[in-house]
Amino acid sequence: MRNSTEELHDGPRRRVGPLAALAGRLPGTHDLLLMQCPSSLRPLTGGELPPWARTVLRAHPWVTVGRAPTVVGDPADLPRPLRCARDEEAAPEHWIPVTVRGPRPGQRLDALAPWSAVARTLRPEQLPERWGRLAPDRIAGIPALALLPEAARLVADHRLSWGPIGAAGHELGTGLPVAGPLSPLRLVLRAPHPVSRRDALQLRRALSRLPVPVQAELETRYGAVQLAEYAAGVHTFTLLTPYGPREVHDPWFPRGPYA
Repeated sequence: MRNSTEELHDGPRRRVGPLAALAGRLPGTHDLLLMQCPSSLRPLTGGELPPWARTVLRAHPWVTVGRAPTVVGDPADLPRPLRCARDEEAAPEHWIPVTVRGPRPGQRLDALAPWSAVARTLRPEQLPERWGRLAPDRIAGIPALALLPEAARLVADHRLSWGPIGAAGHELGTGLPVAGPLSPLRLVLRAPHPVSRRDALQLRRALSRLPVPVQAELETRYGAVQLAEYAAGVHTFTLLTPYGPREVHDPWFPRGPYA
């Protein structure tokens, strides 16, 4: 029989330890992580988690993976956690860059989360199927949620793997009512292979006709570029990478220094 925690999060939590740390792929940018031990998070600014973050994580231990390098080992410049002891004989820890979303608009905390304490991972591609779980009044009152099926149809015409991110994605994954009436619909479009400017322009125009602001990004093997920027036909793009933005001429074959 499944317990209440498993019912809430669609599956058993992972065991903290070396087996959990070594199983499966490392999370990617925009993934949602359910933390087995939220108190193991280390704020990038150092020190303890602020009270609001502890309150949020105690009730809903979900965090979002950021676009920054994973740290292997024990970050020397960050304080060691006082709780959630880990097997010292386990493989070196992978620390994932994450963001904790607060209850107030713009309230965010950047931190590092140990991979061994991650209980569940949700990729953006898994979130559209959770649309039907939302309450009808939430869908009706939030354009970014109400128009998700129409956006899905438009993206499907271009055969790109995709998923919602931002506030809409967070709400679909966690069930928390964080999206608002003015929230944009943010999408990540997986593009490991080059997309033609013509296709990008057609998709951008189709998405721009939706009665909600749409912010889509093409995720290449090296980072992300905004769909609107790529479709505009400029010669130089800002490629967002784990190591910072780069000015490149081709998002799929980047050359040039970091910005």
